Amino acid sequence: MNFGKLTPLLILSKIYCVVCRIEAEDSDGPIFNSEEELFENLQYVEFRAAAILSYGNSDERCEKIIDKLSMIKVLAEIGKYAEDEFDIAGGVVTAGLKDKAYEKKYSLKGCPNLVLYRQGRPIVYDGANLNMRFNREEIGQWVSRNMKSNVIQLSDDTFEHQTQASTGATTGDWLLWLHETSCSDMTAVWDAVASRLKYSKVVGELDTTLNPKVAERFNLQTCQSFLLLRRGKYYTYTGDAMDVQAFTNFAEISYSNFKSQVVRPPVSPFDEKVEEIVNWLKESEYGLYLLISVTFLLFGGIVYLVCQEAKTAADTEKKVN
Repeated sequence: MNFGKLTPLLILSKIYCVVCRIEAEDSDGPIFNSEEELFENLQYVEFRAAAILSYGNSDERCEKIIDKLSMIKVLAEIGKYAEDEFDIAGGVVTAGLKDKAYEKKYSLKGCPNLVLYRQGRPIVYDGANLNMRFNREEIGQWVSRNMKSNVIQLSDDTFEHQTQASTGATTGDWLLWLHETSCSDMTAVWDAVASRLKYSKVVGELDTTLNPKVAERFNLQTCQSFLLLRRGKYYTYTGDAMDVQAFTNFAEISYSNFKSQVVRPPVSPFDEKVEEIVNWLKESEYGLYLLISVTFLLFGGIVYLVCQEAKTAADTEKKVN
């Protein structure tokens, strides 16, 4: 699903669905059974932010929690008062979703989950346990604080300049998610990590499929890797947990318990050219012949220079005598 043209959207997953305009008074609405159906409908609604309530199983426990905490009503109130109470220009559209694939796609745990979309980029709510507490003020403030992503997008061209990885990093510690395009989508979780670490770490992301030089530099062998760059070294997260708390704890406390290595300096343009030539010689059917020819030319040149030097020395000696 391409969300590039969508404005910020807040989603809280649940069996029921609500699509509320700011001025809407009724919190009832259609039930969306898939992510595609949800966004096809929302594309026809003018909104700047929206919320979805979703759970991906048939367990009645989640539905009872949603009813007990009046989540539908709270979401509708957030949508109705978003502009006045939380200073969210344009308000909030709220919606619900029942889709097993949705939570798996974004590596979401528990039931239910609250997700905010901004320019197509999701962030999962990681505040108070939604099973125990669903406070309008807390959620509204969370939406207001996270209308922009705190994740820095990196590339082969910008990586060293922005992170200063090999020089000790005067920009501070960096927590990185390096992944291939085909890896499981951790975007919602990673944005929540960036929000949590906003004032202590710089959180970045890089697609290694599109930027292979960084992957080669760090010798990445897996689909995705999580690294902490700190004072010229990098620590690789190898824990089993893939949630906001685990990544936050790794970045701030437990990184020293993981393997560390010195960050290699980036390859210079001259070295890159040399490597290109070497690779061409290896792969080209004429490479071996060319390499032999160049070797003979170099050897012949050296022999010629030695002979010339010897001849010059002999001539000089004759003149002296």
